[in-house]
Amino acid sequence: MHPSFFQSFSRKVLDRCTAASSGSPFLIINKAMMISSVSSSASVATRSIGPWAVATGLASGIAFSTFLYGESTSEAISTTQNGASSRSNKKDKTYEYFLAGQNDDKKGQQAANLRKRMTAIGKFSLRSQTDSNPSQPTFFLALSNHTRDKSVTKDPTMTASEFRETWYRKNMHRKHPRFHSKVSSCGDFFEPVNYYNSKYSEGVVDTYDSHVSETLHMNVYRQDLKNRIETFLTDVMDVTEKLWEVQISSGDVGTSGGISHKRSQELWKETQELQPTTSGSGSGSGTETIPKETIMLFRSHHSLADAVSIVAALGDLLDEAEEIKEKIKCHLDRQKKKIQKCSTLQKLWKFIKSFMWFLFGSIQAIMRHGYLILTTPRNPFLDVQELSNSGGHCVNMNSAGCGRSISWCDVAPVDEAKRVAKTIGGPKTTVNDVFVSCVTAAVAKQLAQHRRCHKTSCDTKTRSTVHKYNTINVVIPAHLAGGILPPGREIGNLIGAFVAKVPGELDERVSPTDRLKMVHKSLVTVKGSPASILSYMFAKFASNYLPEPLAKTLFLKSNANAAVAITNSKGYEQKVHINGRTVENMAGFYPLPPGLPIGVVVQSYGNTISLSVTAEKWAVPDADIFLDWILEEYRLLYAEACAMS
Repeated sequence: MHPSFFQSFSRKVLDRCTAASSGSPFLIINKAMMISSVSSSASVATRSIGPWAVATGLASGIAFSTFLYGESTSEAISTTQNGASSRSNKKDKTYEYFLAGQNDDKKGQQAANLRKRMTAIGKFSLRSQTDSNPSQPTFFLALSNHTRDKSVTKDPTMTASEFRETWYRKNMHRKHPRFHSKVSSCGDFFEPVNYYNSKYSEGVVDTYDSHVSETLHMNVYRQDLKNRIETFLTDVMDVTEKLWEVQISSGDVGTSGGISHKRSQELWKETQELQPTTSGSGSGSGTETIPKETIMLFRSHHSLADAVSIVAALGDLLDEAEEIKEKIKCHLDRQKKKIQKCSTLQKLWKFIKSFMWFLFGSIQAIMRHGYLILTTPRNPFLDVQELSNSGGHCVNMNSAGCGRSISWCDVAPVDEAKRVAKTIGGPKTTVNDVFVSCVTAAVAKQLAQHRRCHKTSCDTKTRSTVHKYNTINVVIPAHLAGGILPPGREIGNLIGAFVAKVPGELDERVSPTDRLKMVHKSLVTVKGSPASILSYMFAKFASNYLPEPLAKTLFLKSNANAAVAITNSKGYEQKVHINGRTVENMAGFYPLPPGLPIGVVVQSYGNTISLSVTAEKWAVPDADIFLDWILEEYRLLYAEACAMS
């Protein structure tokens, strides 16, 4: 695919998808960021939206022009006392009066009546979720009391009151007013909460206490944190009350499992080295300093924004926020200057090529997705679910029940994973290809374990069995803006996805290297197509025009019976800080949509790649074992790469 296709097209995508912004010039995101947007920052967590129901003519003509130049769905609605409503243009700031620092209670109550129209993707997330599969991305930040210069902070842990002070000091309520909103009763608008505090922060509606809570720290290593993550993922949030929340807890380093065991030992060692020595007192002075950690567990509803945008917005809380914004601004300025250097004819030629890429690429993507749906009539894990429901499975599976199986861990340095990818697969093979290959190998082992478990089951009456699948479908969510939230732009939903057929249960003679090459071959074509953009457009169309039952049905069909969703979230290359405390770890967890039993997040932070697994317990009874299978496949790839080099 020609690089110029994306240089002109993706900037129009970003401009139209974020029409609620301040009207800044077109922003140019290069081809690598657009095609490989599965490596966007934070991810956490998004859903599969298939393009198969979009008509070819819509994709090739009307949809293209509407998507680039059509009416924005984020227009502001100001409800007056007589019930009339007035529609404003894109530059009209709905929350300006709400955030103007008014001290008059009456004006504050009037501000509480201002509403803003939800995005189509936000409405779609509300309509497509179920009670057992709420659309609630979840992630945690693990902080230590060690600073950038390896000293110890004066206050060892973060408290709810400190977080509150930081939130308002960093002007989060003005930069991202949607955080102080809820969904209206009709489900079509965002509106400020219904209570008003004129004594705090210059009359801003104070929603803090309903969003932030301080809890007891974890006692059982990893398990307590797993339980809390599972609760956040499965307990349905009342979006008419709030759209996000965070739980804060603090304790000794290493007690929760949020910070890896290896890093926890390093922090204990560093703390002992910083321990002041008292002459003649030895080690029994009674003033030994214990390293502390703070776990900040977040969740938000997808109607608020996608997980990537949420994490990017929360970046404004970091000590390095201004530095990060400046880097983004410089990058966008460089891309803008490249476009400005082009003549009118060059720009016109690029647009024509972009249109032709979208036209023919859309036809190909729709046909490919239709083929995947027709050739994959059954989800591989449906056999397992039927056996679990009928009791024709072993005791471990029956006891698993419903709920989520959770796990996470650090894997390898980013540079190491890149070397493995390039050494085995060639210069175009990506880190995402490597871990898609590793995850599919783990899925194959999980299905094989279910099959063995069924054969040894005490129940011999059932005729059902777990079939062998040589290929499986995977969903790859993609952030259309490359994971960037430009300064001044409001959070929103810019998530698409594509589906690809990859190797499943292969012959034992097939090596991990061969599997990786087959995975790369399967993904490279789809990643270069408009499939992710089409899925975004389909979600908007379904949300705005289709009845809710039909939209839900199409959504269930759209993932082409995929066995797993794998998203890649690219985080900060260097560790960041909040009020001096080092953010030692970030981990996001995929909110499983209906029909998808497993979600894996491949994320990088501080030059380290980590993985998280979220799965239905009947599909993956033990996520720790599943994660071990992924690591085992990676270690085999690493060994083969070392042998080749």
